[in-house]
Amino acid sequence: MSSIPALTATTVITQWYAAPIALAVSVAAVAAYAHGLHRLRARGRQWPRHRTVLFGVGMLVYLYVSCGAPQVYGRTLFSMWTGQMLMLLLVVPGLVMGGQVVELNRMVAGPGSIGTRLLRSRPGRVLSSPLVGPVIIPVLSAGLFFGPVPGWAVASPVAGWLLQLLLVVIGSAIVLPLVATDDDRASLAVALAMGIGFIELLLDAIPGIVLRLQTHISSTYFEHHLVQSWSPSNLRDQQFAGGVLWCAAELLDLPFLILVFQRLIHADARDAREIDTVLDAERIARGIGSSQPEDSRDQPWWLADPNLRERYRE
Repeated sequence: MSSIPALTATTVITQWYAAPIALAVSVAAVAAYAHGLHRLRARGRQWPRHRTVLFGVGMLVYLYVSCGAPQVYGRTLFSMWTGQMLMLLLVVPGLVMGGQVVELNRMVAGPGSIGTRLLRSRPGRVLSSPLVGPVIIPVLSAGLFFGPVPGWAVASPVAGWLLQLLLVVIGSAIVLPLVATDDDRASLAVALAMGIGFIELLLDAIPGIVLRLQTHISSTYFEHHLVQSWSPSNLRDQQFAGGVLWCAAELLDLPFLILVFQRLIHADARDAREIDTVLDAERIARGIGSSQPEDSRDQPWWLADPNLRERYRE
Protein backbone atom coordinates (compact mmCIF):
# COMPACT_ATOMS: atom_id res chain seq x y z
CA MET A 1 0.00 0.00 0.00
CA SER A 2 3.03 2.33 -0.16
CA SER A 3 2.26 3.40 -3.74
CA ILE A 4 -1.31 3.62 -5.02
CA PRO A 5 -2.85 5.24 -8.12
CA ALA A 6 -4.54 8.61 -7.94
CA LEU A 7 -8.10 8.66 -6.68
CA THR A 8 -10.57 8.47 -9.58
CA ALA A 9 -14.07 7.20 -10.18
CA THR A 10 -12.53 3.91 -11.35
CA THR A 11 -10.13 3.38 -8.47
CA VAL A 12 -12.96 3.99 -5.98
CA ILE A 13 -14.33 0.66 -7.20
CA THR A 14 -11.21 -1.27 -8.13
CA GLN A 15 -8.90 -0.58 -5.16
CA TRP A 16 -9.21 -3.11 -2.33
CA TYR A 17 -7.20 -4.17 0.70
CA ALA A 18 -7.91 -7.25 2.82
CA ALA A 19 -8.20 -6.06 6.42
CA PRO A 20 -8.08 -9.28 8.51
CA ILE A 21 -10.18 -8.06 11.44
CA ALA A 22 -12.94 -6.71 9.19
CA LEU A 23 -13.03 -9.94 7.18
CA ALA A 24 -13.15 -12.10 10.32
CA VAL A 25 -15.90 -9.99 11.91
CA SER A 26 -17.94 -10.04 8.70
CA VAL A 27 -17.73 -13.82 8.32
CA ALA A 28 -18.62 -14.37 11.98
CA ALA A 29 -21.53 -11.90 11.90
CA VAL A 30 -23.04 -13.30 8.69
CA ALA A 31 -22.63 -16.88 9.93
CA ALA A 32 -24.29 -16.06 13.26
CA TYR A 33 -27.18 -14.27 11.56
CA ALA A 34 -27.69 -17.11 9.08
CA HIS A 35 -27.59 -19.66 11.90
CA GLY A 36 -30.22 -17.69 13.81
CA LEU A 37 -32.47 -17.56 10.75
CA HIS A 38 -32.06 -21.32 10.23
CA ARG A 39 -33.01 -22.10 13.84
CA LEU A 40 -35.95 -19.73 13.69
CA ARG A 41 -37.34 -21.25 10.51
CA ALA A 42 -36.79 -24.75 11.87
CA ARG A 43 -39.32 -23.83 14.57
CA GLY A 44 -41.80 -22.70 11.94
CA ARG A 45 -41.48 -19.00 12.74
CA GLN A 46 -41.31 -16.26 10.14
CA TRP A 47 -38.76 -13.47 9.87
CA PRO A 48 -39.43 -10.28 7.83
CA ARG A 49 -37.38 -10.28 4.66
CA HIS A 50 -36.61 -6.55 4.80
CA ARG A 51 -34.67 -7.08 8.03
CA THR A 52 -32.41 -9.62 6.35
CA VAL A 53 -31.92 -7.25 3.42
CA LEU A 54 -30.95 -4.39 5.75
CA PHE A 55 -28.47 -6.58 7.59
CA GLY A 56 -26.95 -7.80 4.31
CA VAL A 57 -26.60 -4.26 2.96
CA GLY A 58 -25.04 -3.15 6.23
CA MET A 59 -22.43 -5.91 6.10
CA LEU A 60 -21.61 -5.12 2.47
CA VAL A 61 -21.15 -1.44 3.32
CA TYR A 62 -18.97 -2.43 6.29
CA LEU A 63 -16.79 -4.61 4.06
CA TYR A 64 -16.42 -1.87 1.45
CA VAL A 65 -15.61 0.84 3.99
CA SER A 66 -13.13 -1.41 5.83
CA CYS A 67 -11.52 -3.16 2.85
CA GLY A 68 -12.34 -1.03 -0.20
CA ALA A 69 -11.18 2.36 -1.42
CA PRO A 70 -11.85 4.12 1.91
CA GLN A 71 -9.32 1.79 3.55
CA VAL A 72 -6.82 2.02 0.68
CA TYR A 73 -6.88 5.82 0.44
CA GLY A 74 -7.54 6.37 4.14
CA ARG A 75 -3.80 6.17 4.88
CA THR A 76 -3.03 8.85 2.29
CA LEU A 77 -5.97 11.29 2.38
CA PHE A 78 -7.23 12.71 5.66
CA SER A 79 -10.51 13.56 3.95
CA MET A 80 -10.99 9.91 2.96
CA TRP A 81 -10.09 8.75 6.47
CA THR A 82 -12.62 11.20 7.90
CA GLY A 83 -15.36 9.89 5.62
CA GLN A 84 -14.45 6.31 6.55
CA MET A 85 -14.79 7.04 10.27
CA LEU A 86 -18.16 8.74 9.78
CA MET A 87 -19.48 5.81 7.76
CA LEU A 88 -18.42 3.31 10.41
CA LEU A 89 -19.90 5.37 13.24
CA LEU A 90 -23.16 6.59 11.69
CA VAL A 91 -24.11 4.55 8.62
CA VAL A 92 -23.01 0.94 9.13
CA PRO A 93 -24.56 0.59 12.64
CA GLY A 94 -27.91 1.90 11.45
CA LEU A 95 -28.09 -0.62 8.63
CA VAL A 96 -26.83 -3.60 10.64
CA MET A 97 -29.03 -2.88 13.66
CA GLY A 98 -31.95 -2.32 11.29
CA GLY A 99 -31.62 -6.05 10.64
CA GLN A 100 -32.78 -6.54 14.26
CA VAL A 101 -29.85 -8.76 15.26
CA VAL A 102 -30.71 -8.45 18.96
CA GLU A 103 -34.36 -9.37 18.35
CA LEU A 104 -33.30 -12.39 16.28
CA ASN A 105 -30.96 -13.49 19.06
CA ARG A 106 -33.74 -13.08 21.64
CA MET A 107 -36.24 -15.09 19.57
CA VAL A 108 -33.72 -17.92 19.17
CA ALA A 109 -32.09 -17.97 22.62
CA GLY A 110 -34.92 -16.58 24.76
CA PRO A 111 -35.02 -13.66 27.23
CA GLY A 112 -31.60 -14.60 28.60
CA SER A 113 -29.86 -14.13 25.24
CA ILE A 114 -26.51 -12.38 25.03
CA GLY A 115 -27.94 -9.41 23.16
CA THR A 116 -30.69 -8.86 25.73
CA ARG A 117 -28.24 -9.08 28.63
CA LEU A 118 -25.91 -6.59 26.99
CA LEU A 119 -28.76 -4.19 26.31
CA ARG A 120 -29.90 -4.38 29.94
CA SER A 121 -26.40 -4.14 31.37
CA ARG A 122 -25.15 -0.94 33.00
CA PRO A 123 -23.13 0.21 29.92
CA GLY A 124 -26.10 -0.61 27.67
CA ARG A 125 -28.50 1.40 29.81
CA VAL A 126 -26.05 4.31 29.94
CA LEU A 127 -25.60 4.43 26.17
CA SER A 128 -29.36 4.17 25.58
CA SER A 129 -30.08 7.05 27.96
CA PRO A 130 -31.55 10.09 26.18
CA LEU A 131 -29.04 12.26 28.03
CA VAL A 132 -25.98 10.23 27.06
CA GLY A 133 -26.35 8.54 23.69
CA PRO A 134 -26.88 11.62 21.47
CA VAL A 135 -24.11 13.57 23.23
CA ILE A 136 -21.49 10.87 22.59
CA ILE A 137 -21.25 11.59 18.86
CA PRO A 138 -20.03 15.24 19.01
CA VAL A 139 -17.72 14.43 21.93
CA LEU A 140 -16.35 11.40 20.09
CA SER A 141 -15.90 13.47 16.91
CA ALA A 142 -13.82 16.06 18.75
CA GLY A 143 -11.53 13.41 20.25
CA LEU A 144 -11.39 11.39 17.06
CA PHE A 145 -10.27 14.13 14.69
CA PHE A 146 -8.19 16.42 16.94
CA GLY A 147 -6.43 14.12 19.39
CA PRO A 148 -3.66 11.56 18.89
CA VAL A 149 -6.09 8.93 17.58
CA PRO A 150 -5.62 9.69 13.84
CA GLY A 151 -1.84 9.34 14.19
CA TRP A 152 -2.15 6.04 16.03
CA ALA A 153 -4.63 4.66 13.49
CA VAL A 154 -2.41 5.51 10.53
CA ALA A 155 0.91 4.54 12.10
CA SER A 156 -0.35 1.12 13.20
CA PRO A 157 -2.65 -0.84 10.86
CA VAL A 158 -3.78 -3.05 13.74
CA ALA A 159 -4.75 0.01 15.80
CA GLY A 160 -6.65 1.32 12.78
CA TRP A 161 -8.57 -1.95 12.36
CA LEU A 162 -9.45 -2.06 16.06
CA LEU A 163 -10.59 1.58 15.95
CA GLN A 164 -12.90 0.79 13.05
CA LEU A 165 -14.46 -2.10 14.94
CA LEU A 166 -14.82 0.04 18.08
CA LEU A 167 -16.65 2.76 16.14
CA VAL A 168 -19.12 0.22 14.76
CA VAL A 169 -19.76 -1.14 18.27
CA ILE A 170 -20.29 2.35 19.74
CA GLY A 171 -22.53 3.38 16.86
CA SER A 172 -24.56 0.17 17.23
CA ALA A 173 -25.05 0.80 20.95
CA ILE A 174 -26.30 4.32 20.22
CA VAL A 175 -28.69 3.37 17.42
CA LEU A 176 -30.01 0.15 18.96
CA PRO A 177 -32.61 1.82 21.26
CA LEU A 178 -33.97 3.67 18.21
CA VAL A 179 -34.65 0.51 16.21
CA ALA A 180 -35.36 -1.97 19.03
CA THR A 181 -38.81 -3.55 18.89
CA ASP A 182 -39.12 -3.85 22.68
CA ASP A 183 -38.12 -0.32 23.69
CA ASP A 184 -40.31 0.60 26.68
CA ARG A 185 -39.12 4.14 27.31
CA ALA A 186 -41.84 6.68 28.07
CA SER A 187 -42.74 9.29 25.47
CA LEU A 188 -41.27 12.02 27.68
CA ALA A 189 -37.85 10.32 27.65
CA VAL A 190 -37.98 9.92 23.86
CA ALA A 191 -39.03 13.56 23.45
CA LEU A 192 -36.05 14.55 25.59
CA ALA A 193 -33.77 12.50 23.33
CA MET A 194 -35.21 14.29 20.31
CA GLY A 195 -34.57 17.68 21.89
CA ILE A 196 -30.98 16.73 22.64
CA GLY A 197 -30.70 15.43 19.08
CA PHE A 198 -31.47 18.90 17.73
CA ILE A 199 -28.79 20.38 19.98
CA GLU A 200 -26.40 17.68 18.79
CA LEU A 201 -27.19 18.68 15.21
CA LEU A 202 -25.66 22.07 15.98
CA LEU A 203 -22.73 20.71 18.00
CA ASP A 204 -21.74 18.26 15.27
CA ALA A 205 -20.92 21.16 12.98
CA ILE A 206 -18.23 22.58 15.28
CA PRO A 207 -15.37 20.08 14.62
CA GLY A 208 -15.94 20.32 10.87
CA ILE A 209 -16.03 24.11 10.91
CA VAL A 210 -12.81 24.26 12.93
CA LEU A 211 -10.98 21.94 10.53
CA ARG A 212 -12.35 23.78 7.52
CA LEU A 213 -11.26 27.22 8.72
CA GLN A 214 -7.89 26.32 10.26
CA THR A 215 -4.86 27.87 8.57
CA HIS A 216 -2.39 25.42 10.11
CA ILE A 217 -2.22 21.64 10.57
CA SER A 218 -4.29 20.48 13.57
CA SER A 219 -4.28 16.69 13.27
CA THR A 220 -1.64 14.11 14.11
CA TYR A 221 -2.78 12.24 11.00
CA PHE A 222 -0.24 14.07 8.84
CA GLU A 223 2.67 12.93 11.00
CA HIS A 224 2.26 9.35 9.79
CA HIS A 225 0.25 9.35 6.54
CA LEU A 226 1.63 8.00 3.27
CA VAL A 227 2.52 10.78 0.82
CA GLN A 228 1.90 10.08 -2.86
CA SER A 229 3.09 12.00 -5.89
CA TRP A 230 -0.49 13.12 -6.53
CA SER A 231 -1.29 13.96 -2.88
CA PRO A 232 -2.71 17.44 -2.20
CA SER A 233 -1.05 19.71 0.32
CA ASN A 234 -1.67 18.77 3.95
CA LEU A 235 -3.55 21.97 4.71
CA ARG A 236 -5.78 21.61 1.67
CA ASP A 237 -6.51 17.99 2.57
CA GLN A 238 -7.32 18.98 6.15
CA GLN A 239 -9.67 21.75 5.02
CA PHE A 240 -11.43 19.38 2.63
CA ALA A 241 -11.75 16.85 5.48
CA GLY A 242 -13.36 19.60 7.55
CA GLY A 243 -15.89 20.16 4.79
CA VAL A 244 -16.62 16.43 4.66
CA LEU A 245 -17.04 16.29 8.44
CA TRP A 246 -19.19 19.42 8.50
CA CYS A 247 -21.58 18.40 5.72
CA ALA A 248 -21.66 14.62 6.19
CA ALA A 249 -22.15 14.78 9.96
CA GLU A 250 -25.11 17.13 9.53
CA LEU A 251 -26.72 15.04 6.78
CA LEU A 252 -26.15 11.75 8.59
CA ASP A 253 -27.78 13.15 11.74
CA LEU A 254 -31.11 13.50 9.94
CA PRO A 255 -31.86 9.73 9.81
CA PHE A 256 -31.23 9.59 13.57
CA LEU A 257 -33.74 12.39 14.16
CA ILE A 258 -36.26 10.62 11.94
CA LEU A 259 -35.81 7.40 13.92
CA VAL A 260 -36.26 9.28 17.19
CA PHE A 261 -39.40 10.96 15.84
CA GLN A 262 -40.85 7.60 14.81
CA ARG A 263 -39.99 6.21 18.23
CA LEU A 264 -41.73 9.21 19.82
CA ILE A 265 -44.91 8.47 17.85
CA HIS A 266 -44.88 4.81 18.93
CA ALA A 267 -44.12 5.69 22.57
CA ASP A 268 -46.91 8.27 22.65
CA ALA A 269 -49.40 5.77 21.20
CA ARG A 270 -48.31 3.15 23.75
CA ASP A 271 -48.70 5.62 26.63
CA ALA A 272 -52.15 6.56 25.35
CA ARG A 273 -53.21 2.91 25.27
CA GLU A 274 -51.98 2.41 28.84
CA ILE A 275 -53.90 5.48 30.03
CA ASP A 276 -57.05 4.30 28.27
CA THR A 277 -56.72 0.93 29.98
CA VAL A 278 -56.46 2.59 33.40
CA LEU A 279 -59.46 4.84 32.70
CA ASP A 280 -61.55 1.90 31.50
CA ALA A 281 -60.69 0.01 34.70
CA GLU A 282 -61.75 3.01 36.77
CA ARG A 283 -65.06 3.25 34.91
CA ILE A 284 -65.77 -0.40 35.56
CA ALA A 285 -64.87 0.04 39.24
CA ARG A 286 -67.26 2.98 39.52
CA GLY A 287 -69.98 1.08 37.68
CA ILE A 288 -70.06 3.50 34.78
CA GLY A 289 -70.98 1.88 31.48
CA SER A 290 -70.41 2.98 27.93
CA SER A 291 -74.16 3.54 27.48
CA GLN A 292 -74.09 6.58 29.77
CA PRO A 293 -73.65 10.07 28.31
CA GLU A 294 -70.06 11.06 27.64
CA ASP A 295 -70.27 14.11 29.92
CA SER A 296 -71.19 11.88 32.88
CA ARG A 297 -68.04 9.83 32.49
CA ASP A 298 -64.46 10.86 33.26
CA GLN A 299 -65.53 14.15 34.82
CA PRO A 300 -62.80 16.25 36.44
CA TRP A 301 -62.50 15.54 40.15
CA TRP A 302 -63.48 19.06 41.14
CA LEU A 303 -66.95 18.62 39.62
CA ALA A 304 -67.57 15.84 42.14
CA ASP A 305 -66.49 18.01 45.06
CA PRO A 306 -69.57 19.64 46.69
CA ASN A 307 -67.66 22.80 47.57
CA LEU A 308 -66.20 23.38 44.12
CA ARG A 309 -68.82 21.94 41.81
CA GLU A 310 -71.10 24.98 41.63
CA ARG A 311 -68.21 27.43 41.44
CA TYR A 312 -66.72 25.82 38.33
CA ARG A 313 -70.08 25.25 36.68
CA GLU A 314 -70.76 29.02 36.67
